[in-house]
Amino acid sequence: MSGPEVVYIDKRVARQMDQEGGGDLLGYVRQDIHEDAVRKAGARGQETVVQIHTNPDGRLIGLSSWGRVWAFVSETKEDLPQWIPVTDFLPQAELDS
Repeated sequence: MSGPEVVYIDKRVARQMDQEGGGDLLGYVRQDIHEDAVRKAGARGQETVVQIHTNPDGRLIGLSSWGRVWAFVSETKEDLPQWIPVTDFLPQAELDS
């Protein structure tokens, strides 16, 4: 496709433009809308445990809103249990490109 990467259109002209598309028309996204979407995509909400299960040993395992696996354990018998991430200890899935 050829043409400029950024096109500037007067707001008065944009209000009159075809909103349905079709034919040989090219769709475009306004720069301000594009930049807003990029900013929002780069931010994640607070990570929270959204699913809780027990493993075969009876310990609580949680899945977070970011897709990480957590375990509710204590380091020693004197410590109170707390959620710690265990995703780093899991085998990585083989991905084909």
